[in-house]
Amino acid sequence: MSDAAATTLSTISAVQSALTVLSALQLTAFRYPPDCSLTNASSYDYIVVGGGSAGSALAYRLSASTSHKVLLIEEGSYPPFETEIPLLFTPIPKTSVDYDTSSVNDGYTAQNLQDQIISLTQGKMLGGGSSLNHMIHVQGDPHDYNQWASILGDDSWNYENVLQYFKKLENLTDVDLLATAFADLHGTDGMIKIAREPSATTAKYLKAFAEIGVPTVDDTTSRTSSIGATDPLYAIGDNLRQSNALAYLARAKSFDNLCVALSTKAQKILFDGTTATGVQVNTSKGESLVLYAKKEVIVSAGAIHSPQLLMLSGIGPKSHLESFGISVVADLPVGQNLMDHPSAVLLIQMEASTEATPAANPYIFPVPTTTFYAAVDSSQTYPDYQTINLVFPHDSGAMMQLCTNVFKYSNDICNKFYEANVGRSVLFVVHNLMMPNSRGNVSLASADISVDPLVYTGTYSDCSDLDLMVECLEDFAAVLNTTYFRSVDATLVDTGLCTGKTGTEFWKCYALGMSATMWHYAGTCAMGSVVDTTLKVKGINGLRVVDASVMPTEVSGNINAAVTMIAEKAAVHILADN
Repeated sequence: MSDAAATTLSTISAVQSALTVLSALQLTAFRYPPDCSLTNASSYDYIVVGGGSAGSALAYRLSASTSHKVLLIEEGSYPPFETEIPLLFTPIPKTSVDYDTSSVNDGYTAQNLQDQIISLTQGKMLGGGSSLNHMIHVQGDPHDYNQWASILGDDSWNYENVLQYFKKLENLTDVDLLATAFADLHGTDGMIKIAREPSATTAKYLKAFAEIGVPTVDDTTSRTSSIGATDPLYAIGDNLRQSNALAYLARAKSFDNLCVALSTKAQKILFDGTTATGVQVNTSKGESLVLYAKKEVIVSAGAIHSPQLLMLSGIGPKSHLESFGISVVADLPVGQNLMDHPSAVLLIQMEASTEATPAANPYIFPVPTTTFYAAVDSSQTYPDYQTINLVFPHDSGAMMQLCTNVFKYSNDICNKFYEANVGRSVLFVVHNLMMPNSRGNVSLASADISVDPLVYTGTYSDCSDLDLMVECLEDFAAVLNTTYFRSVDATLVDTGLCTGKTGTEFWKCYALGMSATMWHYAGTCAMGSVVDTTLKVKGINGLRVVDASVMPTEVSGNINAAVTMIAEKAAVHILADN
């Protein structure tokens, strides 16, 4: 067997080198506020740490139409040219705009990923994860937010009450969807342009999914249930990825009251007793500066780096902080409750074909794709699992890039995928659980913030998740017996991991053997335990956390829309309080 995986990784490395040279030209800088210079001991009304999905939205909202002086601190820089082009998301991981933190090898899951660890891809640039994610826009299921409201005892987080913030961030441009009742569930003059990309190819798959009882819907956004299969909404508009940097910060380019400090790393939060007063940073010039916040410090560094910064600043589990000689400001379970959507990829061989593949349009999602939300119990109104179903043509280099550099499966696995794709199209199914019970944690490896924290994913640490994943995989596999799949002799590709096993034993082996991430890290500064329902850190004045880390449970689907909703809601709280 040829080592197509090694060849693909070599090609990606060459592309990444070329793009690194191109990035020196800063071809996107013209869109954004200029990099501002900082002066030691200077003061701002608000300091936002992290210019990712939440931080970009917050910085815009706090500085728009007000006299507030806002500082946005971003460790990275402008999102490079390739992040704007929808086709080019596969070479972005493992570059300078990806933090590329790694999980701790648990010896149990992720054993067929490269190095037996999860590469925790996170955006290190303006827009953060929204500048390198896969652009699928989904609100989640109403049950998600109603559950938050119940857990927190705060109805402001139920679906009907957060819907206004989803509408505030959305600009639905899909003409056909605007003509349906679903239009009432979306914003039409918000910040992020969203639309579907239906095709004749996806229609065949939607018909097959309907055969196994998952209805075709125009949109899974719903006041009652997100169960169904659909052409997903993408955060793509005007031929560009609609990152939160583009959607929010580009509009703030001329704001005199917004200072965006790039290549600047927050070292610690400063306190006067139990009141946050500012931050200590290292600048792009290597200077150590102290900067003050008159009103609030807002941490939006993501579910891995927000807890790290809080703990290094004295907010976290008392015994853990003291083991590193860190003075405790507040004893809170920071870093606990880490969540992700556990995933496993299935590759299904479809039609045989020798037809020439047309050149890809770089300005739309790379291949025809559907999303599918289903529950094992047909009476349940919220989904147990999601599948993202990408249709690749025969002999597809893009499929290999997804396998090797995005999911980072081992060369052995990706080479088997390559062989299956020779002369036949394939369905690349990203299968993942929506509401895992398993929890991991983020802990300090050092009192030095330049040292990555330890990330224990905890995947399948609660055995009920593995049991449910097995049921869900079996449930989805019924598609192999549908009319369309039988007509093309569709076959699940044998990875070689579970030879000789059948039935439930096979799927349990498969779920573990192909276990991977969805990069949907959340929960490490959760509402209820670390922050209150207005996202204020408990027992601390002048400090909030606003990002995926505040989620008490996961949401049903890709999380960027939910993170942005949280930022929109937080901005209202912050401005009202000040």
